[in-house]
Amino acid sequence: MGARRLTECALMAALLVAVQYALGFVAGIELVTAVFAPFCAVFGAKSGILTGAAFSLLRCLIYGFYPSVVLLYLIYYTLFSLVFGHVGGRPPAPAPTVSLLLAMSASAAFLGTLGVRVSVVYQTKLRIMLYVLSALLAALAIFYIAVSIKYKGSSKRESFLETATAAAIAAALTVCFTLLDDLITPLMMGYSKEAAAGYFYGSFLAMIPQAVCAVVSVSALYMPLKRLFLMIKSKTPPF
Repeated sequence: MGARRLTECALMAALLVAVQYALGFVAGIELVTAVFAPFCAVFGAKSGILTGAAFSLLRCLIYGFYPSVVLLYLIYYTLFSLVFGHVGGRPPAPAPTVSLLLAMSASAAFLGTLGVRVSVVYQTKLRIMLYVLSALLAALAIFYIAVSIKYKGSSKRESFLETATAAAIAAALTVCFTLLDDLITPLMMGYSKEAAAGYFYGSFLAMIPQAVCAVVSVSALYMPLKRLFLMIKSKTPPF
């Protein structure tokens, strides 16, 4: 990896820290996913893994060094980089994407109907957020199918479908992040079974709004940022 590429990764890691810090005081809102996904798609998994590792360590200067959090970030952003580094170089596959969107939509609606064992104060709020997430994912699936039919053979089709695919994967990875946290933190902190269960159910209060934010922000920003990164890459090739 050349010096120019290393510089690009370092700048992206610093940007991710700045983006996370700027929105760190707004609960449930994060744009790291929307910014990092197109970077990995353009520069590849290797650059993404390096950037993700740098970001995971640099953020400790602001938020403090917590081994469980560092481990969570290193594992998650390695997975994130591998997924988007792979997806970015391939055309979207309609069937798997629509299946993923509909499965996640149905799961969110089911959880909303079933209910999640959180404080009574948050139950209504969480149910509404689950229904909103379900509706967004279902709408994205319908949009995906409609675009596939309407723009068949058009250059716009690939752009729209790639955006929908990225949004679906971003939502799925956001859920994976929370599930990893639910596994790593209780194990490293030595939680009892009861405390681990409480931590799991409590994590829904952060996971659902973050998944909603991932769908919306990636849908809006993925392609504009990907074009920007492609322009940067073409004008500044690595040594």
